[in-house]
Amino acid sequence: MSGGADRTAGRRILPESRIDDLGEAILALTREIWVLTDRQAVLEAVLGQAGIDTGSIDRYQPDAAMTARLADRRQQLIDNILFALKAK
Repeated sequence: MSGGADRTAGRRILPESRIDDLGEAILALTREIWVLTDRQAVLEAVLGQAGIDTGSIDRYQPDAAMTARLADRRQQLIDNILFALKAK
């Protein structure tokens, strides 16, 4: 899968007075990452038990349409996080 680029402008996103908000955002994102990591591990275990080679996940090469969808979703996630951080 492809990496992404953050398209934020060269500016300060948060003032120092909002460092606690940033900390809370990082913790919330970390919890969400753990949920996804946990579910991915469970999904791969279930697929393996069903006889499906989970190694194909690592070897998968998305086509242009899937790559574009992933890029759009990645940018939407970045935009949503940045919006939440500057919403106050």
